[in-house]
Amino acid sequence: MSKVVRERLQQTIQCMEEATQVIEKKCSNLQQDKEPEKQLLTEFLTEVQDLAIAFGTRIEQLRGIGTRTVTELESYCECLFHVNESMGSLKLSDTIANLVKQMECVRNAFEKDFPNKKEIVFLPYKASMWDSLESVWKAADADSECEAYVMPIPYYDKNPDGTFGTFHYEGEQYPDYVPITDYKEYNLEKRHPDKIYIHNPYDDCNFVTTVDPEYYSNKLHMYTDELVYIPYFVLDEVDSSNKIAVDSVKSYCITKGVMNADKVIVQSENMRQVYIKILEGEMGKTDYAGVKWTDKILGLGSPKFDKVCNTTRADIEIPDEWMKIIQKSDGSWKKIVFYNTGLSSLLHYDEQMLRKIRNVFKFFYEQQNDVVLLWRPHPLIESTLVSMRPHLYDEYEKIKKTYQEENWGIYDDSPDVDRAIVLSDAYYGDKSSVVELYMKTGKPIMMQNVYWMEERTVL
Repeated sequence: MSKVVRERLQQTIQCMEEATQVIEKKCSNLQQDKEPEKQLLTEFLTEVQDLAIAFGTRIEQLRGIGTRTVTELESYCECLFHVNESMGSLKLSDTIANLVKQMECVRNAFEKDFPNKKEIVFLPYKASMWDSLESVWKAADADSECEAYVMPIPYYDKNPDGTFGTFHYEGEQYPDYVPITDYKEYNLEKRHPDKIYIHNPYDDCNFVTTVDPEYYSNKLHMYTDELVYIPYFVLDEVDSSNKIAVDSVKSYCITKGVMNADKVIVQSENMRQVYIKILEGEMGKTDYAGVKWTDKILGLGSPKFDKVCNTTRADIEIPDEWMKIIQKSDGSWKKIVFYNTGLSSLLHYDEQMLRKIRNVFKFFYEQQNDVVLLWRPHPLIESTLVSMRPHLYDEYEKIKKTYQEENWGIYDDSPDVDRAIVLSDAYYGDKSSVVELYMKTGKPIMMQNVYWMEERTVL
């Protein structure tokens, strides 16, 4: 439970404790022949009971039914009823004692049900980008002082006119070891978690997709004490003194997520300096809230690096249909080439990029006895084509369908990019954030030239 919500609930308990003391005092001084005093006390008992019921309702809204606190609150309300019934009788002192004791039970149950822990919520939207948050979640989940929730949020494709298109929710696509919280059952505004982590910085400024507007960073900022943004990508490291290189990453640094977050965690200290240089040049020394960029941007490293460096082939599950392509007749493995096609090349080169993909397939088809092509296109390619290059969509889908049906190579559209990185022996394809990850493996990397078409080459 978050600090803010816990403090509010503790204030209610304190009010109930003070009310119980008032009841105890009034009952001890109650005169049997003073009906007006009895009537006032009855009214006060009713008010306290209403407070206890509202308190129980609030707890059930936050945590559902079945908490020990609510059970003890129900018993407390029964004690209030017995106090009212026993006014004017010899049982009054006993019922008052029971009420005081029951109030202690409410307090103790609350402390056990809601220990003083930080409540942290992770809000991924695409399962394929979960690796940008996973190692931070694992650390929070293992911390006895934290309650960590993973709550995938819905998102939409965008139509060419900017309106919302297809609705997506990928809560079922996360690893089995990640417990998922349903976004419909967790109210961020009411729960007010201590921290919220996001990896989507664009809000309404992405031309291809958008998370549900309820989860734009300007709203999330109001629902937590600390909004933390960690990019879902890693960038080529650039020299902060090279203006051209710095300008090339400017669009990644000046986003709504960066502006609205309380903390921004980037991949390295060098990239931190690049962010700071860009942001100070565009905004001055501080953000809108007066926070210095030097305090806000932290170069703690990307969780994506953690995932790649800590995963081996023994850790990954390889589908049977992949193994049929990977293994030779003698049981040995073919070499596996991770072919990555991104968004930028497709948007920049249009039809030429499609010709390049066909040419790559032709080449690796001829080498299939010794080499496996593992094609992993960017997960937003289809959405991007619909939104920004609709004239290419049908041809791209035809290429993809043919590749899948021929079944000589692997088509990987799973959320797990780390599996492809760990499984493969070399990288070939577009320049993208995946290259920075692949470099951590020490395996060969070759960038494709879209205009270079190979007719016949032997590996």
